[in-house]
Amino acid sequence: MSVTDILNELLRLTAEQRRALLHKLLEMDPEFHEMATPCTINLKDRGIDVSQAADLRARLKTFAEDWERPEAAIYDEDPPR
Repeated sequence: MSVTDILNELLRLTAEQRRALLHKLLEMDPEFHEMATPCTINLKDRGIDVSQAADLRARLKTFAEDWERPEAAIYDEDPPR
């Protein structure tokens, strides 16, 4: 399965399913929290050009909107187990 396939599958999840997946990942590996925190990534270094980045941003827009809702802040406050 490619990264694109995985991203497409993630986009099909409901907000509740994405939250459950995040909690499961944190349960499996507390260090995942560090990987899930925002950071600067040079997409060009990873072989992603401007049009691919724009496409990715557009496909992840609904996920970002859901993630940035005020009620989602609880996931920022929930300590890793």
